[in-house]
Amino acid sequence: MPELPEVQTVIATLEKQMGHPVITGIRVIYPRILANRSPEDFSAILKGQKIESYGRRGKFLLFTLTDYLLIAHLRMEGKFYYFHEPAEPYKHTHLVIELDNGQLHYNDVRKFGRFYLYQKGEEPACLRELGPEPFSEQLTADYLKKYCRNSHTAIKSQLLDQNMIAGIGNIYANEICFACHLDPCHQAGFISPDKWEEIIQQTRRILGEAIEAGGTTIRSYTSSLGVTGLFQQNLYVQSRQGEPCRVCKTPIEKTRVNGRGTYYCPSCQKRQPIVIALTGSIGSGKSEASHYLAEQGYEVISCDAINSQLLQERETLARLAGILNCPVEKLDRQYIASRIFADAQLRHQVEAYLHGRILQRIRQWIRDNENEDYLFVEVPLLFEAGWDRYFDCSLLIYADLPQLYKRLRGIRGMNDKQIEERLASQLSVEEKMARSDQAIANNGTLAQLHKSLENFVKKLPVREKE
Repeated sequence: MPELPEVQTVIATLEKQMGHPVITGIRVIYPRILANRSPEDFSAILKGQKIESYGRRGKFLLFTLTDYLLIAHLRMEGKFYYFHEPAEPYKHTHLVIELDNGQLHYNDVRKFGRFYLYQKGEEPACLRELGPEPFSEQLTADYLKKYCRNSHTAIKSQLLDQNMIAGIGNIYANEICFACHLDPCHQAGFISPDKWEEIIQQTRRILGEAIEAGGTTIRSYTSSLGVTGLFQQNLYVQSRQGEPCRVCKTPIEKTRVNGRGTYYCPSCQKRQPIVIALTGSIGSGKSEASHYLAEQGYEVISCDAINSQLLQERETLARLAGILNCPVEKLDRQYIASRIFADAQLRHQVEAYLHGRILQRIRQWIRDNENEDYLFVEVPLLFEAGWDRYFDCSLLIYADLPQLYKRLRGIRGMNDKQIEERLASQLSVEEKMARSDQAIANNGTLAQLHKSLENFVKKLPVREKE
């Protein structure tokens, strides 16, 4: 099926070859190719209309006329043929548009293509549900993360969702997954904002290069306008089953994902663990949740524990002493806190250094546990620090305010003023819930919390090849 680069190539080539002619007549050979007009209306309306401009939306070709907008979708095998002189229709020609400078024939073996006609200023119903274009500023990692928050669809299939992103088809979805080192069966609901950002950048790069190369000519789709798609020479996985991967030399394999032929490198795109950030306000029970998950055999790591370990290491202390301009011997948690909370610039420098080191440790830990299905990282200030972009899923443990106060008074011996100050330094529960992928209420017993965690884990995807 022609995808965005092929459609862009066709529309650009038509504009170059045809210019801006006036339509002098219409021959509708196969009436069902018209989606929203009768052959009589279609012919009567188009006669005398001038093609003022050419465009594209997703996989749709747009012809802006004097008073109307003509839209075409090529579907599986639709092709245009432009002739300077009148020509006899081919066997599978279904529409002939007479022009004052030639003829435009539409040919479609499978008869899946469709034409739509709308008045200028009318919202085209066929374009209404399309998502943003790959090169649009509206396409952001936050948008994609929210769109897929509850998706159980494989990422390969999700990329084909025209309501999410307009224009990506099977060929380029395969190439995008390879470029991002993504298992094509990885569920789209468990992809970090950082990875979504990479997907956006690789999508734009691949589609941009394909447009420059005139698209990809594969199997039944061949440009009938004298253009040969050269991007097929740059494909890394598509249609290369059994051939060595151009990166690691592992043979490319083929499978089916939701019925679509899917090519991938089992080495470059091996499955990765789903990394889940466990967070919550002070007193919410996130540490208890971490302990329970660890007891159940899951790999769990704590940012606070990493930070404590770093503050015992000579390299870290030496760097902090340099930032704070003090002897190493003076450094302890109390001294560091007294300095950085009195000086915003120092606090930024210290946190930037420690956060960077913590992230390094987490990433190394993930690599060391790459064969696990799920990894849990306890991150107390996940949203406040903006760290939610690093994780595939965020799980919020929360409790109502009266319950938080009761726990912090009893377990930690804090007074109400201290509790208020700590809570004021964090986002509200409502804000955290709005930004979390999943949330568990912890207002009851430990047994109830444990049961909720068990239910959460049971709903995590079984990450096997389809």
